[in-house]
Amino acid sequence: MIKLLAVDVDGTLTEKDVKLNLEVVSILRKLQENGLNVILATGRSVFETYTLSRFLGLANFGISENGGVIFYREPTRVKIFGRYEDSLEAFNYLSEKIEGIKINQRMPRLTEILLERNFDISVANELLRRGGINAKILDSGVAYHLSSTEVNKGTALKYIIHKLQLKKEEVASIGDSEVDVPMFYESGYSFLVNDKFSVGNEVQRLTNLIITKRQGPMGVIESVEWLMVNDLIPY
Repeated sequence: MIKLLAVDVDGTLTEKDVKLNLEVVSILRKLQENGLNVILATGRSVFETYTLSRFLGLANFGISENGGVIFYREPTRVKIFGRYEDSLEAFNYLSEKIEGIKINQRMPRLTEILLERNFDISVANELLRRGGINAKILDSGVAYHLSSTEVNKGTALKYIIHKLQLKKEEVASIGDSEVDVPMFYESGYSFLVNDKFSVGNEVQRLTNLIITKRQGPMGVIESVEWLMVNDLIPY
């Protein structure tokens, strides 16, 4: 049985207008009330993630900043995996190399910096590699996320799994972009709700990955239905 379900937010629980799909969040709340730990695993700041979890009635812990921060019960009670100093050093370095690079964030962050999606991310990552900077940029489809190299949702999820004394096969995750791939690796079952993103053969080999026929929030509903039909979560 699945005991922990980790779900991305943007592009997964939200529509194209960035509004939460109320049907899918209602389903997730019912799962939580039935004893399944449903956590948010998102690139949003810890303050946004905590607030969403609280008002949606989900678990009282979760993953924010794409794995840079785990909160427990309160937005100030956190475990931090990345270093904001790495992100700042990388931003200053790239600012000298790439014209027009800009920060694009409204909420304070503890480990990462959000950038406008107005430059070639592959060029930027190659510059960071050659410069020996301990940072990387990932594209969530909403923004470019600049963080320490070791930060990812998989590391954070693995930490939570260990703390809860769970097995990999007792964990499922749902996401829609490259920032979710590390989380898929740590899950017994994973669901990709964006058929325009290719995860590659390695992910499919190392986890029970299902690419849903429906996209976004409707893909989340399809994922939950699949888990129910296969008797992996309660009805």
